[in-house]
Amino acid sequence: MDPRTGRGPRPKPPKPIPDASGKLPKLKSVTLMVEWGYELHSVTIGPRNWAKIQAGKEWGTGGETYYYEGERFSCYWDFNCRGEPGSLIVSYGNDGGEGYCGKWANVDITEHYA
Repeated sequence: MDPRTGRGPRPKPPKPIPDASGKLPKLKSVTLMVEWGYELHSVTIGPRNWAKIQAGKEWGTGGETYYYEGERFSCYWDFNCRGEPGSLIVSYGNDGGEGYCGKWANVDITEHYA
């Protein structure tokens, strides 16, 4: 159990099951989720950009806006940034606050198949 979050180990995501012809289903999108301030924040990425991220290329995108204590915030997801392959920084607001700073492989990742 993680003493910081009080959660048990994250279960491994299910592997895609081949169809009758033996072909694996096509990856449709990937959703990554992080938590800060007792709130969950997520972003969904298409397969081409996910492949770029996994290859270690820098890539970033805006996330969904959210409200905290009546104030509206935007967030930005920055992958493989600052010359660190595997890194993820999710920043918010105009002042550069960081909600999450760590490895993208350590966040909740859900793959969606067609």
